[in-house]
Parts: sequence; structure tokens; C-alpha cells
Amino acid sequence: MDPQASPVRVALEHAGQSFVLQQGRAGGPWSFAFHKHLAADSQPFDVVARRTVGWPELPWPWMLAWAVLMAALVAAWAWLRQQQAERQRAEELLRLGQVARLNTLGELAAGMAHEVNQPLAAVLASAQAARRLLDDEPPDLDTARGAMRQAEEQARRAADVVARLRRGVERPGLAATLQPVVLSQAVRNAFYLLEPEFARRQVAPRIDAGPGEVAVQAEPVALEQIIHNLLTNALQALDQVPPRERSLSVRVRQDGPHGALTVDDSGPGIASEVLPRIFEPFFTTREHGLGLGLSLCESLASGMGGHLGVQPRSPRGAAFTLRLPLAAAP
Repeated sequence: MDPQASPVRVALEHAGQSFVLQQGRAGGPWSFAFHKHLAADSQPFDVVARRTVGWPELPWPWMLAWAVLMAALVAAWAWLRQQQAERQRAEELLRLGQVARLNTLGELAAGMAHEVNQPLAAVLASAQAARRLLDDEPPDLDTARGAMRQAEEQARRAADVVARLRRGVERPGLAATLQPVVLSQAVRNAFYLLEPEFARRQVAPRIDAGPGEVAVQAEPVALEQIIHNLLTNALQALDQVPPRERSLSVRVRQDGPHGALTVDDSGPGIASEVLPRIFEPFFTTREHGLGLGLSLCESLASGMGGHLGVQPRSPRGAAFTLRLPLAAAP
């Protein structure tokens, strides 16, 4: 560089004295130095070169471009992670929704079969009585017998069809698929799936899992469906109270030979006259409800050897408690 314009200061130093060869430029928060001893007996000098860099000398365009590139990469990575999480949440909700719809269809078909069997049995009994009565009358007995016999056969056939339908929609036993499941982990999975619903309703759910993990014998999908239904019902109940009064908590504990999971909400609660019928199929207090959600949950809990109950909270709200057998220690 031109010594007059070079930013590098060069000097010879010896015995505390400094001989400046090139003035350079002083100032700047960053400094780079070079030091070399001249190994000569007659001239034991140290060559010292120092370069300082100030803020105006930094490559601002390149630094800005690099920062923008890094920010874009971080934003793209965060967006992809968010999309992946949303997709996984949507897939889990879709899976639970499909299982719930199939089980609800099974409950609906089983209930319809139960309801339809009664009038079919009455038709069958009436047809048999009519045939016996017609047997005592002389006019056109063969035709009457044939018509009544056909009615009897069709009624029996309808009853058989309904019976087959009921057998087809009944859920198989869950005992063969039971396995140890940690209750607190199942609750956290349900919290993750319902996170958008919590945010939309301004509800901050809490979980009280205690000091140790509680593992129960359960079918994982059935347990997830029960917890999901209980939390969804609690959120729907909280819609009826102001946001500042909404609270939802889940307590997990060991209750003797069972693991207990309790969902508490601060909703309007359940009327005392409704409590005895809350788990009945097709009984609902909601305008567009089918009345099968809690009935299905109770059926799933019973199929896993457990029990689902409800108690009113004070001063208001409801507490649903699921009890399942503890898993055997490994």
C-alpha cells in the first residue's frame, strides 16, 4: 500500500524506543498486530505492525445479506417445524375422529337394533296368535295360513337380520390389546391435540401428576378417545361461562389397585336430576348432541376393566373420574 494512505502502522522498537516507519491510522474497536524480532546482534530491533479496523470499514452489505439469509433460513425451518407439528396434530385428530365415528356408529346401530327388536318381537307374536286363531275358522284356511306363515317367516327373517347387524357392530373385547400406558403421558398427548381449542377458548389446562408415574392396563387408542371426549365435553361446558372464570385441570393419582384420572372443569355443572342418566345412550342435554359420547366412554372403560363416574363440583362444575387397573410392575 501507499505508505501515506496505508491504515497499517509499522514501527521498529528497541529498548523502549519506537521508530515509526509508517504512521498508519489509529482508532477502531478491533486491532490486529504482527511482531517479528530481527535476529541481528548489531541491530536487535522488533518489527511491529498494527492494523485497526473501525465500524465504517466493516463489509456492511455482505454482513446484511448474510444476516438476511440466516434469518430466512431460520424462519423457513421454524415454519416447516410448525407445519409438521400441525400436520401431525391433524392426523392424530383425524385418527381419533375416525375411531370415534366408527364406535359411535356401532353404538347407534346397537341401540337401533335393541329398539327395533321389540316391535319385531310383537309382530312375530301377533302373527303367531293370528295364525292360531285363523286355524279355528273354516273359510279359506289355506290362504290365511299361508299369509300368516309368510308374515311369520318375514318377521323372523327381519329379526335375524337385526341380530346379525347387532353382532356385527358390537366391539370385540379389548382385553387382548391391553398394555401398560402412562396416564400422564396420555393426558399430555390429548393436551397437544387440543392445543388450538384451548387457545381459542382462552383456557389454560393444568395437569397434576404427582411425584411418580402411574401406569395402567389399557388399550391406547380407547384411552386416548376417552380422555379426548372428556376434555372436549369440558371445553364445551366452559363455553357457557365468562373467559376469566374458565378453569380446566386433570389430576392423575393412584387409588388402591387402580390408576385414577379426574377431569375437573368450572363450567355450569350437571343438574342433580340429570346425573343418574348422564351415561345413558341417546340421552343428551345439548341441542344437536346424539347422546353417545359419554355412553361410548363408559363402554370403553368397562371393556378395559375400569369404571367411569361423575361427581358435581362445588360451587359449580363437574368432575369425571376414570379408574383403570394398575399395570403390573416390570
